[in-house]
Amino acid sequence: MHEVVRMSIEEEIVNALKSAGAEVGQWKEVSERPGRAPFAKELEYKVQDLMWGKVHLRLTGEIYVHVISKLPFNWKDRLKELKLSGEVVDAAGGLMWLQEQSPTDLLKDLEFLRDYLFKLKK
Repeated sequence: MHEVVRMSIEEEIVNALKSAGAEVGQWKEVSERPGRAPFAKELEYKVQDLMWGKVHLRLTGEIYVHVISKLPFNWKDRLKELKLSGEVVDAAGGLMWLQEQSPTDLLKDLEFLRDYLFKLKK
């Protein structure tokens, strides 16, 4: 019998990012202030010359994604056009924070945003 080895949530997130065409950095622990216990891990990513940002994985399991467009526009003006699985938590200028429910939703949203920004760039 083969033992089924489940990937960690961190590995699932990295795989989702890479599947969306992202270059991925290393996980780093983050705390609210220096000297405090970490409350999350962060990982930087970059998708072509379209967008970059961080994936923020809280120790409680919530996944937040910071998306920074390399194209000059305001995400807030385009929210109605975005067909996302995750929830937009904040958007201003070229910056947007999403809360995702799973690495699968993260992949869908990054692929959508990549394609959306690619079309805008043309």
